[in-house]
Amino acid sequence: MIKKNIFLIHGPEDFLIELERNRLIFELKKNGYEERKIFFSKTSFSYEELMTEQMSDLFSSKKIIDLRLENSPSKSEGELLEEFCKNLSETISLVISILGIERIKTRAWFKKLLNYSEEIEVQKVWPNQKKSWLKNLSKRFNISISEEQIDLIIEKTQGNLVSSYQELKMIKILNNNSESDFISENSNFDIFNLSNSILKGDLEESLKILEHLKLQRGSEALIIWGLFREIERISFLKEDSTSKFSGPYDYLDNLKTKTNKLNVNQIIYFKKKIASLDMNFKKGNDNFWKSAERIIIEFIKPEFLG
Repeated sequence: MIKKNIFLIHGPEDFLIELERNRLIFELKKNGYEERKIFFSKTSFSYEELMTEQMSDLFSSKKIIDLRLENSPSKSEGELLEEFCKNLSETISLVISILGIERIKTRAWFKKLLNYSEEIEVQKVWPNQKKSWLKNLSKRFNISISEEQIDLIIEKTQGNLVSSYQELKMIKILNNNSESDFISENSNFDIFNLSNSILKGDLEESLKILEHLKLQRGSEALIIWGLFREIERISFLKEDSTSKFSGPYDYLDNLKTKTNKLNVNQIIYFKKKIASLDMNFKKGNDNFWKSAERIIIEFIKPEFLG
């Protein structure tokens, strides 16, 4: 008999399984499953350890067991897992993600688990489905996005699903309508103004905006995104002058003018500098604001590069 609180997620791509697992856990938390415990079926994992999770008392809060199977259970392990599912308390929700195990539907333990769980088979996203996949994902994230923006994401990421997902996450950060947005209302405008002032070569204005952004919580990630976006667009324009981007006419004119002023070696140099800025920011190394200021100065005045 299938239980409502056991879910079995599998499919051909680990990233898509992860997305589905995140969606499911988000829904479970909304339904009162507040606590979460994660198990990885690696060498240090034992199914006996999992069995102890059944011993929760009647007054314990609702809990999610997030089990990620990366190795196929042995016969005895499969029997323990089946026993766990069979006797699972209603206060526990079990989410099993199957990662990298081949021929999963032929496994005896998998067939037995289907008797107790809701199967969620995540389908592969084919090249001609990526646009609709992004549309559906943007709706799920409550992101307002145009057809043109979706086309640009696919072009920029060359159809890579993980990179496309990261682009959507950044757009969500910039989306003032998002309930989880921690950026102040004018940050989006400030980031665009920073990009535009850099492209048109206004050093004084660029440094003034940078100083203003320094006072805003979470601005570092936005600055990295803005710098990366402009150097990527310049790179695309350098390869193909007919590349199309969205934005006001003055911004597009400034973008084309800046592209003509930079050579290929300089573009590569700035890509490396921005990547280094991103890495050091994530690791907490270096002074982000000094490094960002230096990149902006060099970007505006590349003639001073060594």
